[in-house]
Amino acid sequence: MNNRLARLALPAVLAAFSCMPASAQIRIGVDLGAIRIRVAPDAPPPPQREIRMERPSRNHIWIAGYWDRQDDRWAWAPGRWEQPGQRGSRWVKPRYQPESGAYRYEPGHWSHQRMEEGEDYSRWRNERGRGHGKHGDHDRDRGRDDRQRDH
Repeated sequence: MNNRLARLALPAVLAAFSCMPASAQIRIGVDLGAIRIRVAPDAPPPPQREIRMERPSRNHIWIAGYWDRQDDRWAWAPGRWEQPGQRGSRWVKPRYQPESGAYRYEPGHWSHQRMEEGEDYSRWRNERGRGHGKHGDHDRDRGRDDRQRDH
């Protein structure tokens, strides 16, 4: 009897969860882990035009759409309203920095999230003999790239 009841109830429970509104998927205060710095051989396309919808509440901030590096291509992440994951946290826009014939991509993230080199970026830097530092080395290299571009 219990087995039969479970077989009948399971599909109903699964159907109920699959019909939940998308807003139930909003993550607030969840540690999303480190943000990975990536490398891309090409620059992202120009930003797309967007229409900003009405602000859901005073606690929401607008995150403008941006190009995100997914695997080996750029994918548009549409603008959206979000609540900061932690009190006092601010949104840091993505950065696309030319570096040695490629583009260093720092994804958009909340200021409380950790930033670290992704596997592809570390491998790319090592192949070019640029060292294996985390933040200190890339800040030094960014300055070098800026000086080279200015001359």
